[in-house]
Amino acid sequence: MIYVMKHLALAMGMGLLFATKVGAQGTLVPLTSAQVAQLRWQDDDTLATLNQAIQRSLNYYQRVHPATRFTYGEEQYSPQEMQASLRLFKRVMNLPLAQRQRVLAAQFAVFASQNDQGTAFFTGYYQPEILARRQPEEMWHTPVHGYPGVTQASRTDIAQGALAGQAPILAYVDPIEHFFLQVQGSGLLVFPDGRRQWVGFAGHNQQPYRSIGKLLVQEGIFTPETVSMPAIKAYLRQNPQEVPRVFAHNPRYVFFAPRNQAPGGALGQPLTAGRSLAMDQHLIPKGGLAFVTTTYPVTAQSWRPLTRFMLVQDTGSAIVGHGRGDIFWGQGATAELRAGLMKQPGQLWLLVAKKSALAGVKTGSTPATAQLKVP
Repeated sequence: MIYVMKHLALAMGMGLLFATKVGAQGTLVPLTSAQVAQLRWQDDDTLATLNQAIQRSLNYYQRVHPATRFTYGEEQYSPQEMQASLRLFKRVMNLPLAQRQRVLAAQFAVFASQNDQGTAFFTGYYQPEILARRQPEEMWHTPVHGYPGVTQASRTDIAQGALAGQAPILAYVDPIEHFFLQVQGSGLLVFPDGRRQWVGFAGHNQQPYRSIGKLLVQEGIFTPETVSMPAIKAYLRQNPQEVPRVFAHNPRYVFFAPRNQAPGGALGQPLTAGRSLAMDQHLIPKGGLAFVTTTYPVTAQSWRPLTRFMLVQDTGSAIVGHGRGDIFWGQGATAELRAGLMKQPGQLWLLVAKKSALAGVKTGSTPATAQLKVP
């Protein structure tokens, strides 16, 4: 099972945990050149990570069917034009900030992706590292199941042995970590002998997803402001008797398959931490360029502004509508912290080179290296 099915779970991240659908449709608003000129495109991350993410989108456009079209407003772009747009943008990023602003205003179309509140809403996701065992042992007694084929057995049914002998067992893990592995859709299993095994989404049980975060808010255990992945984990560890009941609220059960490397996103390409963004695949062109302003946690108590170009390289079933983004944070404890706490408002723009800046692309020339005109 490759990313075609996997990406339905990989990008759900904290979005599915909280089932937040802010602005179920929203709007895509084209900006005038004057409005674009007022924006500051200060990027707070390294050029190396940006170029890495751009290259992965370029790889996707090189492999996609030539007849595929990517729609921005009233314009449609071919894969070749999308490549040219990104190459042009790479050149723009080498300019001083003031010149960068002028070139973007002159040569790029910019659209504000807004939810029904006129803003954007961001969650985060990551690929967890989870301690695992080959055989059930102490706290590591919950099986990570491989895909058994089509089944509608619920989470509770499976926990009671409904798939015994039908679904392969890849490892045994802590039950709480297992649930959140299913939320993320992929992760790294770490065994006592040092062996490490990536696992990725292989299918699910055809049951609906119900948010345990929403349940715990409805029950008064958390408020919308205090609910988060770390808070939910802490609550369940302090109240282990609650684990079966809370998890049973969500009948959706995710199955996994071994992977040789970290599973990629909806483009079939590796994701780049802090640069890959999941958005609604039905509304947003895959692989395209975005700019995000929001805040993110440095520690559980300390937050910092985020202003950054990202690439739309993933999707997720809870990532619905314009103005809705899920930021991929990578692997490890820091990524878990950032993904677990993010429920942040912000702003989100999509960028693509104007057709006039890509003149000659259909003749096979390379306008992305020739069309850059610095005002």
